[in-house]
Amino acid sequence: MEWDERAELAHDTLCDEWFSKFRAQRGPTTANWVSSFRSGHPSEIIEDHCGSFNWSCRVRFKDSVEWLVRFAVPGRVMDGDEKLRREVAVMCLVREKTKIPVPKVHAWGLSNDNALGLGPFVMMDYIPGGESLGRLWREGPNDRILRSDISERDLRTVYRQIAGFYLELSKLEFPNVGSLSIRDGQSIHSDLGPLTLKMQEIEAHGGVKVGGILREQPSLVDDVNDARAKYKFRHQANAIIPRFIAEEYNWTGFRLMCDDFRYGNMIVNNERELEIIAVIDWEWAYAAPYQMFCSAPRWLLIKNPVFWATPYGSEFHRYNECLELFLDELAREESERNKVKPQPELQDRLSDLMRKSMSDGRFWFHELIYDCFTGADNSAWKAICDMYPDIDEVASIPEPELDKFAGRKMKQLAAYKAEWSAIKARIDREQAG
Repeated sequence: MEWDERAELAHDTLCDEWFSKFRAQRGPTTANWVSSFRSGHPSEIIEDHCGSFNWSCRVRFKDSVEWLVRFAVPGRVMDGDEKLRREVAVMCLVREKTKIPVPKVHAWGLSNDNALGLGPFVMMDYIPGGESLGRLWREGPNDRILRSDISERDLRTVYRQIAGFYLELSKLEFPNVGSLSIRDGQSIHSDLGPLTLKMQEIEAHGGVKVGGILREQPSLVDDVNDARAKYKFRHQANAIIPRFIAEEYNWTGFRLMCDDFRYGNMIVNNERELEIIAVIDWEWAYAAPYQMFCSAPRWLLIKNPVFWATPYGSEFHRYNECLELFLDELAREESERNKVKPQPELQDRLSDLMRKSMSDGRFWFHELIYDCFTGADNSAWKAICDMYPDIDEVASIPEPELDKFAGRKMKQLAAYKAEWSAIKARIDREQAG
């Protein structure tokens, strides 16, 4: 057991309430509201798009200009205002300071700014004629794995562009960890606490803040053995942190990372040319330690490494094949840029550091940091245990401590099951009568 059904129900209810309010105003009411942000130019909604966290409307003005109007949906997003203000700051900064193609933001506002009462919103350029690279390259509609028939030429075409994006992002340096914000409507600072995809998902599906998943989430465990295993796993994971924190990365500041940076959020012009014309969905972006920025990309196979069947099986070997192509293109891009503007040879190149993360285990360590509902049976932890077979010795736990934790979780689980059973019974009665 992992998710809290009570939290799921509460969030689904919030989502349904929002959609009822939206449907009541979709059409001329919403179109007129959008027009007010463009000097009253007449407009109409011509299409809707449903995302994981947002509902978007494609709006066409009378002069054929098109915008995408996006709403953060309550229940799908835990704090829409905080999510959106961070995302807009990132979009504006990346568009202004890099060559990464990011849609232009025309207007945005928090819940209090929305005259329709539909919560936080952002209005940006609509990208016409493009296709999601994730949809083109995944094995099937429901398969989160990279197609096996993609040519090396096509892979290199895309990797060359993404390598350039990484180098562009590497130029953005921040003095501290944190999310970005727009201050005074103009200047951008990394002065907000990080808002990560992990924080969002644990609260959305676990019903607790990220720091409380082990001790506070009542549905985290299935039984006594599961409780003991998860406590032991988290205790050991915390104990080995010093082995993976490298001071050699402290020579520089923090870099911008996006938890949702992947094929699915890259829009290409067509399947043949594969020119990336837009990179979208920057809401889970934040300034992070340079060490994490230099980790090998986790999105190369679409399926994240923590979900691979084994740490060193067929998925790992295929990942390595893709990684070598990507690092080759990254090294080429680094060399080309160095010819135009020579860089000091004081530190390793990004391509070298990404390769190093595979050999020193930090690639796997970072996977543990990213993941939300991980037990000890995941591939990242297995890989780390292979590297450090002494983990049980250096991070042993007294049996009474394990028993105490397991006993507490069993009481939580029993109370949770009783409460959820009562809720389901009430719902059944309401539906029946």
